[in-house]
Amino acid sequence: MATVNINGKAYEKDALAKEAVPLAQLLAKNARLLPDSLLVAGADFTPEEDKELQTQLQALNILPRPALDGIYNAFSAAHLPALANALRAVDPKTQPIALANYVQILSLLPEPKVNPYFRRFLSNKPLIADIPTIVATAFVEGIAWKRPSGPGHICSLLNTLLIWCDTSIGDDGQSCLNADLRKRLSAKVAELHKVSADKTALDQFQRTEIGRCDGLLGTLESYECPKGYYLTSTRDYLLRSCGDDICAVCMEDDADLKCSNCKSARYCGQACQKRDWKAGHKYACFKVAF
Repeated sequence: MATVNINGKAYEKDALAKEAVPLAQLLAKNARLLPDSLLVAGADFTPEEDKELQTQLQALNILPRPALDGIYNAFSAAHLPALANALRAVDPKTQPIALANYVQILSLLPEPKVNPYFRRFLSNKPLIADIPTIVATAFVEGIAWKRPSGPGHICSLLNTLLIWCDTSIGDDGQSCLNADLRKRLSAKVAELHKVSADKTALDQFQRTEIGRCDGLLGTLESYECPKGYYLTSTRDYLLRSCGDDICAVCMEDDADLKCSNCKSARYCGQACQKRDWKAGHKYACFKVAF
């Protein structure tokens, strides 16, 4: 059976769904997000620590998409609050590697539409608070690109933050970013979009995501509508397609039973809940830390 080596340990690819939680825990450890490994003020990742984290991220990147999403979803359920706190604590001047690593991990998470834990985190205003500003400021002022992430992944993350975060966080109510920062970000992304037109510089995904971010920011500056309407209506449309309010099995609207562990999946009754558990929910159900 095919195996993949992650930080010195071999995992069977077909069994990775069952290993999602320990692999997510390993990622949190390597990212120094666990209580006994947090960075102290002014201390950055050592070259060895950075290499260890990047080695794991590179190894994860070769996994089949379902297995990779499972690991990142497990990470999202348990460690997003710690990642947010770490981002808030980082000093860009003295801890540039940590800043780049934390933004990189955020940019690699499955999009909220398929990651209910990320979706839950982004909708929690106290938890998300200043994270969009931190990410956008880092992008504007310059941040190291770390593969398998890159400028396109970070632009995709910026799109996600703009669409899914509460628009009232920003000072003009149009988005989660203050108007001045949004203009600076728009100029930065527009310039990057021009540069990325050189097809030898970035792959198709990177160019596409940069273009999407450029278009979204341009629309926000030119679209005349009630405050926050454009992004809020977009988020509401995406939420309807997520099925958060219907039974995950029969799609019945009357779905008052919620999974007590992941707090995401909903059911019309225990029969559908048991059926979904056997059908695979047990591999996507992770205890939520927030």
